[in-house]
Amino acid sequence: MAGNRARYEEALNNGHSYIWDEKWELAIKEFEVAAQMSPNDPAPYDGLGTAYSRLKKLDKALENFKLAARYSRGDIIYLRQVADMQEQLGQGEEAGKTYMAIGEVELNRRRLNDAMDNWLRAVRLDPNLLKAHQRLASVYEKQGVVPNAIHEYLAIARILNKQGEREKALQACQLALRLDPRNADVLTAIEMIKSGRPIKAGSAPVAQASGLTGRLVNRLMADEGGNGLQKRAETATPVQDAHRMAMEQLAGDLFGDGELDARMLKRTALVSQALDYQRRGMTNEAISAYEQVISAGVNSAAAHFNLGMLYQDKLRFEDAIKEFEFAVRDHEYRLASHFSLGECYRARGNIDKATEHFINVLKIVDLGTVQHNQADRLIELYENLAESLTAKGEVDQATGFANALVDFLSHKGWEDKVKEARGRLNTISDAGLMTLGDMLTAGSELVLESLFLSQEYARRGMFDTAVEEAYRAIQLSPDYLPAHVQLGDVLGKQGWRDTAARKFIVVGETYQVRGDVNGAMIAYGRAVEFTPLDLSIRGRLIELQKRHGQIDRALEQYLAMGEAYYQLAQVDKARETYQEGLKLAPRAEDSAKWQAKLLRLTADIDMQRFDWRRALAAYKELRKLDPQDERTAIVLVDLYYKVGQPVNAVMELDEYLKQLVRSGRGNKVMGILEDMARQRPSDASIVERLSRLYMQQKRITEAIELLDKLGEAQLEANDTASAVETIQKILALNPPNAASYQQLLSQLRQ
Repeated sequence: MAGNRARYEEALNNGHSYIWDEKWELAIKEFEVAAQMSPNDPAPYDGLGTAYSRLKKLDKALENFKLAARYSRGDIIYLRQVADMQEQLGQGEEAGKTYMAIGEVELNRRRLNDAMDNWLRAVRLDPNLLKAHQRLASVYEKQGVVPNAIHEYLAIARILNKQGEREKALQACQLALRLDPRNADVLTAIEMIKSGRPIKAGSAPVAQASGLTGRLVNRLMADEGGNGLQKRAETATPVQDAHRMAMEQLAGDLFGDGELDARMLKRTALVSQALDYQRRGMTNEAISAYEQVISAGVNSAAAHFNLGMLYQDKLRFEDAIKEFEFAVRDHEYRLASHFSLGECYRARGNIDKATEHFINVLKIVDLGTVQHNQADRLIELYENLAESLTAKGEVDQATGFANALVDFLSHKGWEDKVKEARGRLNTISDAGLMTLGDMLTAGSELVLESLFLSQEYARRGMFDTAVEEAYRAIQLSPDYLPAHVQLGDVLGKQGWRDTAARKFIVVGETYQVRGDVNGAMIAYGRAVEFTPLDLSIRGRLIELQKRHGQIDRALEQYLAMGEAYYQLAQVDKARETYQEGLKLAPRAEDSAKWQAKLLRLTADIDMQRFDWRRALAAYKELRKLDPQDERTAIVLVDLYYKVGQPVNAVMELDEYLKQLVRSGRGNKVMGILEDMARQRPSDASIVERLSRLYMQQKRITEAIELLDKLGEAQLEANDTASAVETIQKILALNPPNAASYQQLLSQLRQ
């Protein structure tokens, strides 16, 4: 039997290797051998199915995947492969039944979303699959997705009516009517049933989506000469004002009143030196001097603000942010510090944080232009603006807002321009108070107002009204993408996931056309949230993220794509995806974490396929990445045994046991060796180590029992020499039945 098992595993491993090398015919031969050796094991049939599918012999592939599913007792992985083959062969009804079965398995596993995805695929392939429609109707009703529930109840009524079950069909219509008493489609269906006519199949509920047309006007602030806003060529004027004030304050402190002790003299000298370096443009020296100034106890906002500017000049944005966050607490430096923080976060690619600070800049400026009784409303509108630009991740609008703000505040006399802008806004804002933010983004307060109302209605579950408000915002500013995003968001909340995904794909494509890559990535990310198995969109998202340095986000998508392939029973594709991710992982911020995660997923697939050599390579890398991980160490030892490398297995085991002792976890050594001895009682190396440990602990009886089992295994394997050596070790322990062992030893020596 042991020989058969060894030949089986060899054939299986060879088959997988040939699959990897795309040698399909050779793989088939090996898997057929494996199937003959173990005809009730699903793995060989899975391999045969994969090889035949690559050869486009889909009938053969389907036959073998069915066998794999049967012998695995309905394993969902093989069921998906069966469904995929049936679908490719055009066996729509059969594929529908298989997806229905998969959905039931997922439901039993409490994975409702996955179950629904499979039921939806089932009814797409077989619209007359009654049970799938019943399942969907029940779930949609419980979730409160009324249009979808009605659609499914009408499908049930259509099927039952076609089967001549008129009363049951009417009952289905009554269930739908209970959800919407005035639904015209339901009422029509009842009329048709009662008059003996068939019910026409209706399309799934889809919300109407507007195209993206027109031009977004986000700059109304033109110079009187008509030249418009110019690009900022130097630091914005609010920052220049704050810098000048900081220099004056620090210089004034040098000539303060009172006697100077030695400590104060030292501080004064350092401040003087820092100011001198800064005036002369000696940035590195000025940074060093300011750091000493602050270390010496000069903790003023002026010193921190100047040091932040210097860090910013040297592109040390993290350090600059810390300094500006200190200075922003001071009222005199609040405006300039928010502005500088916005610039720093923007430089680091964090547009959301940058936008928060830029909005604070505009809010501070704008609050100085309105009446006191308008302040609360103005603050509320800016909160809405912040939600529109940051909470939804609208990078394109956030970037446009930041650009317009920087340009707006880059001109001398910006305070006068703010007053002029407020006058224009008050003139045109008959519908209510407008903000400077409106002029830098959507061009109309009503756009933001409609979005705010849409969000409020959606939060209250009034989705139809929320959709109407989103459309109103789009009509006001057709190219204002946050309005389209809001529409997609509401559609998704209503349960129209495919429609919402299509909306976000269009938004993403529009961002790409406008050159806003971050906006495109966010939009595509939202699309895959609604349709996680749409691998083409996920692939597009990954390529954008890789191209623009968002490595960690790309790796997250690789994980999701691999899982999607796995759910689709495309295990080879899943493994290939994880391998692609591994190539990218060294560029991640925490490369070791990503490598470990991807290696483990790859190794899990290899282990499932009994591809021990590939799994061994992965676990060797995992061991290097995380030497403290106990599971990795144990699995690595086991894999060395599986590939026939017992010497390496023992070496790895010894290294791991030493590591446990060095790290103060020596109490685990005994349990680990005992577990391994139970698994491999005939392994002399393991038994020797455990018996030695027993002897050290005076557990002689247990040591003798352990060695006795080893001796029996050696005798059964006709390894007389080793058995003799084991018996001698037992006799050295003075066993109570020493005479029996002596007699056996004499017989073996003869």
